[in-house]
Amino acid sequence: MASAELKEPEKALIVGISGPSSSGKTTLARLLQRIFNGVSLDSSLPSSSSLSSSSAQDDTNGDDNGDKLNTFIIHEDDFYYPDDQIPYTTTPSGKTVQDWDTSAAIDTSFLAQALSYVRVHGHLPPRLQSKEDQNEDAGPCVPDLLVTELRREVERRIASAAAAAAEQGSKRETLVFMEGFLLYAPPEGFEYKTTTKTKAEDVDVEQGVDDHYPTDHNILRPVHAHIGLPLFLPAPYSTVKARREGRSGYVTIGPAPEPPTTAVNSPHEKKEQGEEREVDLEGEDDRPPQNFWTDPPGYVDDIVWPRYVRDHAWLLIDGDGQGEKEQEGDIVQRVGEGVDVRHDVGVKVAPGKGAVSMEVVLRWAVEEVMAFYLGRE
Repeated sequence: MASAELKEPEKALIVGISGPSSSGKTTLARLLQRIFNGVSLDSSLPSSSSLSSSSAQDDTNGDDNGDKLNTFIIHEDDFYYPDDQIPYTTTPSGKTVQDWDTSAAIDTSFLAQALSYVRVHGHLPPRLQSKEDQNEDAGPCVPDLLVTELRREVERRIASAAAAAAEQGSKRETLVFMEGFLLYAPPEGFEYKTTTKTKAEDVDVEQGVDDHYPTDHNILRPVHAHIGLPLFLPAPYSTVKARREGRSGYVTIGPAPEPPTTAVNSPHEKKEQGEEREVDLEGEDDRPPQNFWTDPPGYVDDIVWPRYVRDHAWLLIDGDGQGEKEQEGDIVQRVGEGVDVRHDVGVKVAPGKGAVSMEVVLRWAVEEVMAFYLGRE
């Protein structure tokens, strides 16, 4: 998917990092921040590879850093609606719960406008204040020596390219890592159909429109359009379930919701009402005070995993009925562990099907980011 055109020169390049819940998105974003942030753009200056982990990870939000590369992280979780605006849904088992894993829970209009602002201005809009870093951090997962090694190599290659760019009077753009569970849409014109076939009835039932898990990819197209390099981290169902259920909860915003007293509407009704609203990006962040969300029992199997599979059916092999042989059963059953991913739809997929170490994923991501960033000449 080509990046959305801007009326002004682009000052920031956005790298997307997506995948299912608990696939390592935030961890990878923070590691890339440590490696890329503040590397020297001038090969004649002392190397910055000896910076401490904390100073290398400082989020500059795009503030001009002279002869150093500016980078920062954007978290999709910072664009959730307040707690009392998160839609409810009724699961196939009949439970009525809040659905934090639908696109209708995300202020995608605010997100798309914020990404456009970042590309034009090279820094975060004043309105956006992150709460995501208050959520628990998994801690170090790769050796510091590896981070130093990769940072040194990145600096060497970027400084060389920056010198050549300076001779032509151009300036290196800010690099932004956008991480979130729901960032991408199928390419324009890409057709797919997900079906359920039963032996008893031998009929196809289209799963793109689902009573319990409706999917509307159009709402994500304006978001995806601002992402220059879309990276995807597969993770097997068993890993997602174990990691997600091992978390204590998430920092959220706004008052606690009241359980619905009437029939639960489709979560996409609220989305359609507000998708075109303009956001004052230069204003102060006036969103409500923080709250805390804890997954109710069964949430992964009722909401998280089915949502992920259906929202990414176009990307998951057999999720769109295009595997080597026709499969019977529901789409969630057909994808199994959900680690077989298409490589022909413009999304860069991490190696190893979610079974390799973060060290392997990090090395892959650094190479992809370098190829993207240096290939902009």
